[in-house]
Amino acid sequence: MKNRILAILFCVICIHASSVAFAEQPEIITTIINEEQNKEHSDELQQMLQFIDDLYDNLQSRVKNGEKIVIFFDPAHGIDDDGKWEGEKTGRLSCTGMPEEYYSLQLSRKLYQLLKKNPYIEVVSTKDYIDALEGKTDNYYNITFRETVELAKNAKATLVISEHLNNTASIFKAYGLENVKGIHITYSNGKAYLAHIREEHKGFLTLYNKFDASGFSFQLASRVKEKLAANGLRVNNWNYGTVADDRFTYFVHYPISVIFESGFISNPEDEKILSDPEYQKLIAQTHYDAILETIALTFGIDISGFWGPRIVDNVNPSRNLLLLKLSRIACYYISHNDTDRGVHVLSLLLKECDPAKDAAIIENIQDMKYRIERSKELYTKAIALKKKGKMKSARYSMRKAISLVSRSPVFYELRKTYRTEYKGLKEVIEQTSIAPRYSVPNAMVNPLASSITKPVLVVIEKNMTPQEALFNALQCDEALLKKISSQFVQAKVKVGKKRFEKPTNEGIYIVQLTAKGNVKSVKRVSIVKLDPTKYQNQIYLKNSYCVPKERIKSL
Repeated sequence: MKNRILAILFCVICIHASSVAFAEQPEIITTIINEEQNKEHSDELQQMLQFIDDLYDNLQSRVKNGEKIVIFFDPAHGIDDDGKWEGEKTGRLSCTGMPEEYYSLQLSRKLYQLLKKNPYIEVVSTKDYIDALEGKTDNYYNITFRETVELAKNAKATLVISEHLNNTASIFKAYGLENVKGIHITYSNGKAYLAHIREEHKGFLTLYNKFDASGFSFQLASRVKEKLAANGLRVNNWNYGTVADDRFTYFVHYPISVIFESGFISNPEDEKILSDPEYQKLIAQTHYDAILETIALTFGIDISGFWGPRIVDNVNPSRNLLLLKLSRIACYYISHNDTDRGVHVLSLLLKECDPAKDAAIIENIQDMKYRIERSKELYTKAIALKKKGKMKSARYSMRKAISLVSRSPVFYELRKTYRTEYKGLKEVIEQTSIAPRYSVPNAMVNPLASSITKPVLVVIEKNMTPQEALFNALQCDEALLKKISSQFVQAKVKVGKKRFEKPTNEGIYIVQLTAKGNVKSVKRVSIVKLDPTKYQNQIYLKNSYCVPKERIKSL
């Protein structure tokens, strides 16, 4: 009896051991895992690698044996819990007032029908979004990026796709001027800004996963660009239509993912194209073809024909899978604030890349390394300055460190460390500062009086001379205007890393004057808050130093 019990226990132990056994990994991966002293991290890394193997390893034979490639179709925005479309709530509206979801759903339905007809592909999503894609309803609900990741993981999706439309930032939307070049007063959250819109926002682009070192996401984005451009559609000038992105949760937490941005609905020309059913078919077909071609050239399996799945020659899926694994390990360490290990793995990844084939991947890795290493240098510098009592300089360095790791979810823990220190520096400065603080005055009260040294907002509009712009800003006497104008046009304004130009072109300039009325500095900006406590301008703020203020009569 005792022997039988021991035998049963032995079997249970064997079964348990086999259930947690991990697949054999390449030597470089095994070395990284073996060097990890934290058991929790080691286990999580191995589980992540096992998940990647389950999705992509030996995909050729698995598909030939009847397994389908699963694509998770992410709902583009949708209805929120309050019953309103997110596109409408967040200002993602077209020129004709339609929310982003209106056009997104039309494109998604056409792409879905193409994917659905392919016998080697299975499309999964939320039930309500599938119903919308099937045409059973026009309504579907918004889910978070994190929910997308969990649903895609549960479905063991090969990739995540999402059909979106682009839009200008909401700050440029006051009075319908969202795509009109020039200088305009705009509003955001009730605050007034002066904005210089230099170019129209138009054209398609694809946001691809910056952490996908297999090259799949980048190749897919590149193929979409080539195909749509060949058919006469405009490419957005942001990285020529292929944009490496790390702002979205599923880009950080899902191996392969892309967002199609098929034009600016805030541009009337783009909206006209997106309203055309034939162009919708063209865009959807392009996305479909690009997905299939990229699967073939990354994983070596062609599922585009009626002849059945075919193995593609001259493709090395194992190498692509190794690069993907290394990038995911680096991402894991960075997101857990172990940036030293993260940078180490990024360095290993760079050595595995082929400069001839992986130029875009190399650029992304180098950018990631730079942001981490430079931000840590600035953080260390800020701490040293703090110890010396140089609080404002320390805060400036810390703010620069934060800006290098802003937005991306992968930097959340690192950013939190920096912000905690920054907050402490800010509190110390506020406790020791005796300077009075002013809030922006209500429009119904007289603006604050200005000194000659308060920065001047100078707005040069189209066909306007610098002297006219300076007079509008200050409305000063002829002698002072002549003096400032002659110095202003001789100033140098930085317009690039090593490029300067004279401030004679259309734009918004911040001019610093000395107490004697000489031009000390000139800076060009694209947008500035209309704040009379910080700037003076007689046209926009009614507070020029040169214009006498009327005394308010008391009753």
